[in-house]
Amino acid sequence: MLNNLQHLLTGLSQTITWTYVEHPNETLIEGISFSSKEVKNNYLFVCITGHRHDGHNFIDEAIANGAIAIIAERPIDAPVSVIYCRDTKIALAELAAMFYDDPSKRLRLHGVTGTNGKTTTTSLAFQLFTSLGMKVGSIGTLGIHYAGQTFTTPNTTPDPLTVNRHLDEMVKAGITDCVMEVSSQAIAESRITGLSFQSASFLNLTHDHLDYHGSMDSYAETKARLFKQVTANGHVFLNRDDPFHERMGARAPRRVKRSYYSRRDTSVDLFGQLERDRLLLQTKGRSLAVKPPFTETYNLDNMLCALGIVLSTGASLEDTVPRLASLRLPSGRLERIEGIASLAYVDYGHTPDAIQEVVTALTERHARVLVLLSAAGERDRSKRSEMTKIVSQSGADYVLSVHDPRREAPQQILDDLAPGRTARPPLSVHPVRHDAIRAFAERLPDYDCGVIFGKGHDRFERVDGELIPCDEPALVHRFYPHEREPGDASRTER
Repeated sequence: MLNNLQHLLTGLSQTITWTYVEHPNETLIEGISFSSKEVKNNYLFVCITGHRHDGHNFIDEAIANGAIAIIAERPIDAPVSVIYCRDTKIALAELAAMFYDDPSKRLRLHGVTGTNGKTTTTSLAFQLFTSLGMKVGSIGTLGIHYAGQTFTTPNTTPDPLTVNRHLDEMVKAGITDCVMEVSSQAIAESRITGLSFQSASFLNLTHDHLDYHGSMDSYAETKARLFKQVTANGHVFLNRDDPFHERMGARAPRRVKRSYYSRRDTSVDLFGQLERDRLLLQTKGRSLAVKPPFTETYNLDNMLCALGIVLSTGASLEDTVPRLASLRLPSGRLERIEGIASLAYVDYGHTPDAIQEVVTALTERHARVLVLLSAAGERDRSKRSEMTKIVSQSGADYVLSVHDPRREAPQQILDDLAPGRTARPPLSVHPVRHDAIRAFAERLPDYDCGVIFGKGHDRFERVDGELIPCDEPALVHRFYPHEREPGDASRTER
């Protein structure tokens, strides 16, 4: 794909000045990159200042690899065209949209945000679209999916070049709708700048990422910025049960349609309630019942939101609702560990609210529950003790550990988790994840149910900048005492 530099520069909202651009309409750009190592001949290199690296320090490498123009925030010496902008992250997003001919305007892009449930909601919407015979794509924690292809990504919401490139490929593949997880960090770092959303959905806002945002108010305001990017004829879906829904809706353009879903308020546009073996729905003045695909009440919010997204595209209520019964939770979301006698799950839960929801659901159904609780390194420290407090007060027994310590000392993570032990102490404490899973698996036969929190679908540990394979279900299989039956009298004493 070729673009002349003049065309790309017209898409920048905050260009300050430039140097050496004598004939921008004759300068052809064959690609854009913010990684000097990925630059090729006739590329435009964008200097991004990140947490660990500053692109301004890699200009020589970018030019050596073929860069013919540079986007920068501060004065640099370079023998090629240099365009100065106040914020190169915004510039990167705007350039990406221009380079790929605004692909978000050539399909229906549905953004989903919230502290918990983004992956589940986008997965459920993807399944519903697919079952209706519609061509759909998805972007999120589990990767990018469309046209039978899957691409891995390092972030919940990828960088703008990745997003726009794949949206463009989706359009070429005939995709009509794409469901996309939108994280608060992606919004703050301008990764979604320049995208047009046909719909935006709000799930919830609970304690997380306060190390990054500083306060719940700042966290909420960042989330709300997504709703400003909904097109004038678009739609927003808001969880009436969460007090932050009003702020989200207020940021959307005036002409945007607002719809509400709830499992408490029957006056909303889409109401759902689990009643024994039935899911009761009320929408558009009608009452419907369907067999529920799962019994955890917290997943009902995700399903209601997904249903609203699909119905907003004109899908028939009669065709869509029966398909709810066949929905499945995505990988790592209360996912059963198969092949062992005990009932056990892995779950991605890593916030107080998510852990509360899962532990409550399990302890309501089972008398003896075993939990492996952990926290990640270099992430919000203020939530750690709260997570331990929730588990210790739930009635469940628990093993305490860390996951993905990155460059943070495991003992620091464990020390932060410790103040939450207000009701009962842990069975054991392990700074090494491998040892914690062994302790969990060996005790598991003594319990009715067990759950490992923190990583869910993820199969790697992040330690000191390295990715170390860590398949948790496989480790449970290895350490599980298969010769013992669940409930064996020889219980491990605590």
